[in-house]
Amino acid sequence: MVNHLMTDADLNRRLAAILAADVAGYSRLVAAGEDAALSAMQAHRTEFVDPLISRYNGRIANTAGDSILAEFASVVDAVRFAIDMQKGMAQRNVNVDEAKRIVFRVGIHFGDVIERAGDLLGDNVNIAARLESLSKPGGLNLSAATFDQVQSRLDERFVDLGWQTLKNIPEPVHVYELETGRAEPAPSIKPAVAGWRPGKYAVAGLGVATLLSAGLWWALPVEVVRSLVGQKQMSNEPGPAGPSIAIMPFTDLSPDGSRDYLAAGITEDITTDLSRVAGLLVKARSATALVDDATGDLAKVGERLGVRHILEGSVQREGDRLRITARMVDVQNGAQVWAERYDRDANDLFAIRDEIAASVVANLSSSLTGIALSPVKRGYTPDIEAYDFYIRGRAKRIPPTPDNLAAAQDLFDRAIAKDPKFAGGYAGSAFTHILRYALSTVSPAESEQHLDTALGLARKAVELDPAFGPAHGSLAQAYLRKHRYDDALDAIRKAVEIAPNDSLMRALYGNFLGIVGRPEEGIEQVSMAMRMSPDSLPMLYFLGDNYRTAGKFDKAIEALTEHRQRLGGRVIANPAAQLAVAYVQAGQLEKAKTIVKELLGADPAFTIQDAVRTHPYKDKMVMDIFVDALAQAGLPEGDR
Repeated sequence: MVNHLMTDADLNRRLAAILAADVAGYSRLVAAGEDAALSAMQAHRTEFVDPLISRYNGRIANTAGDSILAEFASVVDAVRFAIDMQKGMAQRNVNVDEAKRIVFRVGIHFGDVIERAGDLLGDNVNIAARLESLSKPGGLNLSAATFDQVQSRLDERFVDLGWQTLKNIPEPVHVYELETGRAEPAPSIKPAVAGWRPGKYAVAGLGVATLLSAGLWWALPVEVVRSLVGQKQMSNEPGPAGPSIAIMPFTDLSPDGSRDYLAAGITEDITTDLSRVAGLLVKARSATALVDDATGDLAKVGERLGVRHILEGSVQREGDRLRITARMVDVQNGAQVWAERYDRDANDLFAIRDEIAASVVANLSSSLTGIALSPVKRGYTPDIEAYDFYIRGRAKRIPPTPDNLAAAQDLFDRAIAKDPKFAGGYAGSAFTHILRYALSTVSPAESEQHLDTALGLARKAVELDPAFGPAHGSLAQAYLRKHRYDDALDAIRKAVEIAPNDSLMRALYGNFLGIVGRPEEGIEQVSMAMRMSPDSLPMLYFLGDNYRTAGKFDKAIEALTEHRQRLGGRVIANPAAQLAVAYVQAGQLEKAKTIVKELLGADPAFTIQDAVRTHPYKDKMVMDIFVDALAQAGLPEGDR
């Protein structure tokens, strides 16, 4: 027998656009009816997909029943094919029962490939496959290498998902996702969340970095959370034994897509409502943002989020009419536990929210033996227009540019004017003033004025509705920055008492404990928050700060280094400063100097004074050590 060895001559290397496609939930389709699933897949391939690939000058390199690997000489052709294929498949599925639909996920990467005996090989093929696995059912993900080739050539909109950690890919990959559901696409391919590339919105060297590193990260919208938190953070641990649920982002079904802020607001508020139910584990919105589509493999979504139940739905408002659908699914067996459709007057929004929360609680209590959950009780029902101003203001604060903050302030003022008894308007306005304080480029006196105003507004919000958690959160933030530590702790503890399962507020509580000189307790609270929800990027920063303050420098370096790695190459000022201080305290000055050099390369305006503003340690000795270490590492002092 002759043994033929593969040589370089047998390998064909070239640049290509690699497309990977896979059927979402295919194993479920096969289990429901193997012959029908195979027949449907074959028909779609023969009648539509394969001819479309040929039309766009592509070549199928490999197939495996439910997956397709293809290459295109033109990146533009590859993306056009993918968009047309997804649109065409949507049309072909119109009259097909939802449970039997063939729905593809698609990923495209551009790079060097190796062809051997017709098959495509190499790391770039693997990246395309990982982009596909990250895609929504019916969606399309592009690597930055692909996006850069087509951004000015096609009339579509893409959402910037930021740097993502992909399975078995050593370096993070910058990912863009096709925006779907819009009636009128924008005139060119561009990120739908404009400007959310690293560094674009850095107000006086702070911006989004400060939101993350100063304890303000819970204000970020879903799109930004997705861009900043990698898939590596998702939990693969078994779900908890007790009742647990994740509220997936509700879908905006308005004809022009203009009510996405309403869908986001309802999602967040239902999450907050359910977080107040003692004994119920509710995943934070920054966790569900990482897996924002539950129409594929619900068991996998539940496993990744570490929950047994998922609540999903849609929102549509036209004039004075409001239509909301909601359903709860047990991900362990795929059974629909409860579903409802509400078609009512827009003024019934809060009644609908209450009914959804009550239905979730009632169904969880009845389905789990020995569990008795108490229903949510609302403190105050605001005017619907005031609430609309409030949730529009929340959305407007990001990105935190001066113009956006001014516009958000105006919306909160209008909410207050429309309903002076609604705590949300005051709490929202208070937090906007805190952002102005944290991101301010104005004089110290004007900055302090923002803080004084925030304090007054937050107090008013708490006075109007003592059961409104965000009011206590804003009050705690204001008190902390006024160095009123006992008051800050009281306020943040109250927020945790109101919503004991809100991991975000619990993490902030842990952060505050470290700042006031109780880092061991802070470590316990942040660790508890990390167990409650896998959105651990900012929590790692809080953990590192607490470990360092407690004198556990190796653990601080470990947590802060992991935080740094999960940023996918981004350098955020305050976490970098914390890591530099930890290195100094651990006796590794040269490493600290390297970190500060990188920090100043990313944010040349950042100073010791900026770090002090966002780390208001109560103990003077702790603050002196912090400042001295930053100076040793080479960070300039500053004059603000």
